[in-house]
Amino acid sequence: MADTWMTDITHFLDEDGEMITEPVQAKVLGEYFASIVLMASFPDPDFPPEYSVYCRRRPKRKPCLEKIAGWVEPDSDDIYWICPKCQDKGRISNWRGTIWDMSDFVDVVH
Repeated sequence: MADTWMTDITHFLDEDGEMITEPVQAKVLGEYFASIVLMASFPDPDFPPEYSVYCRRRPKRKPCLEKIAGWVEPDSDDIYWICPKCQDKGRISNWRGTIWDMSDFVDVVH
């Protein structure tokens, strides 16, 4: 059964708004969620391929590695994401204004 991650991205930030460095496991997980924020907040649905995020789950000890789908839910302004293969999914809150928030970078697209 897949997990449902309820994530406040600020829990992975230090006092300067940067990714925490310790504990290492939390840093790695935070970087994963940050990459989802970067991808899902990109202002164009056709984001650059380097922004793609691949599933980190290991069902039956084998890497899933499917591309994650992510979007900003307009009603809550949270980012929702899901792996179409293994159904790992989650919600990320408090992402606006972080260094991974791409929503204001309209110039990148046009």
